[in-house]
Amino acid sequence: MERKKLIERLPVWLRVSIYFVVIIAAAYIASAIPVLDSIFFYFGIALLLSFLFLKAERKPLTSLGFVPTGASDWKNFFYGLGWGIIALLTCAALTIGLNGSHLKFNGRVDPVFLLILVLMHVWSSFVQEFTYRGYPFQSLLKSYGPWVAQLAITLPFAIMHLKLNASITWQQFLMTWLTTGMGSVLYGLCYLKTGKLILPIGLHFGWNLAQSLVPRSPDESKTMLFTLSQDGQYYQPLYVLLPYMGVTVIMMVLIWRSNTLEATKEKQNGT
Repeated sequence: MERKKLIERLPVWLRVSIYFVVIIAAAYIASAIPVLDSIFFYFGIALLLSFLFLKAERKPLTSLGFVPTGASDWKNFFYGLGWGIIALLTCAALTIGLNGSHLKFNGRVDPVFLLILVLMHVWSSFVQEFTYRGYPFQSLLKSYGPWVAQLAITLPFAIMHLKLNASITWQQFLMTWLTTGMGSVLYGLCYLKTGKLILPIGLHFGWNLAQSLVPRSPDESKTMLFTLSQDGQYYQPLYVLLPYMGVTVIMMVLIWRSNTLEATKEKQNGT
């Protein structure tokens, strides 16, 4: 009881800070202990923290909106999945064209490996959205509004995409923050539009799945489906960044103005 009262007295910004300090510390420890370096470990930490904070606030875990409860949720998930795939393929087409690259089909598809890849990415997308657009984002949103919530989550979301045990320059960090930050704002916008995590999970899943199948740069030159051939003297990283930024901004506008997406009953009722 005393622990609950203590948590309730903490301002929301401090609760969220504690949440991310623990998450990042756990990720750093896991990077040094290979047996812990698993998405299941990260999810376990996020799940435990969310449960403890929500219990102190007298709310259930399901209040985070990650459980589909009707046809509209599944519709939003599959809309997100389709839009995520289309957005990544558009980025890839622009990048490959601008860089003068060429894709070569590898000749066959392993259905078992493809199924495993699908399962891996749907799980990874769920974990990331639960961790970042779950308790911390929604708590900041209720207390400080969408601008603060959106911007605040971009930093820990960027840190998640770094190798914590590897050195990095400030330029590399700022570029990671910019690119992942735009993705974070896009996924946050999906939550603001629908009031649940289902749409951002679907969009995140579609983007990551397509990205794992279609290479866009020499760093990811071969996937299960394609091999990318690229003349190094013509390759420009800017041609990866600009299509990504342009497509992401367009996606933000389309999602926010969409009349197809359905808000949940909870949001429609203002609860």
